[in-house]
Amino acid sequence: MGNADRFTHPFFLIAACSLSSGTYWIDPNLGCSSDTIQVTCNFTKGGQTCLSPITASKLEFNIGRVQMNFLHLLSSEVVQHITIHCLNMSVWREGSTEKPSEKAVRFKAWNGQIFEAEGPFKPKVATDDCKIQDGHWHKTVLTFRTQDPNQLPIINIYNLPPSEPGKQYHLEVGPVCFL
Repeated sequence: MGNADRFTHPFFLIAACSLSSGTYWIDPNLGCSSDTIQVTCNFTKGGQTCLSPITASKLEFNIGRVQMNFLHLLSSEVVQHITIHCLNMSVWREGSTEKPSEKAVRFKAWNGQIFEAEGPFKPKVATDDCKIQDGHWHKTVLTFRTQDPNQLPIINIYNLPPSEPGKQYHLEVGPVCFL
């Protein structure tokens, strides 16, 4: 792990081209060192700077509002993937229909906007196998990509069905990556 301060962030990619991809501690607001954040920089993917959740099963990130605001201000695009693993419960579509269910999950963005199946902000659904209810685990994979960096990370999920005997789910929260 290195300490490349602000230079690991994509908007400083030209100045930091000698750095290699890896994990760094950065300080987007160039304040005191006590509020640095750990990120993964990927210079081979166009200069992504990724912030991982505290645990892969929760929508929690170890970053203060001020530092997140600086990442938002200094970025032009952001992406995040969320996978919902499910056992006998649908979270997006039900049955063989291609239309999302009225009970489909909804996602609250960092800025309070809602991503939902029929709204102005929609995630891209890469896989939706949770609609298969056959006693085996399946998954629904959603991608959130926006040129409004203030929208991510996702901070809450609504309409997740309650777990009950024979019906369960667990989350796999991906990092939020800034460009």
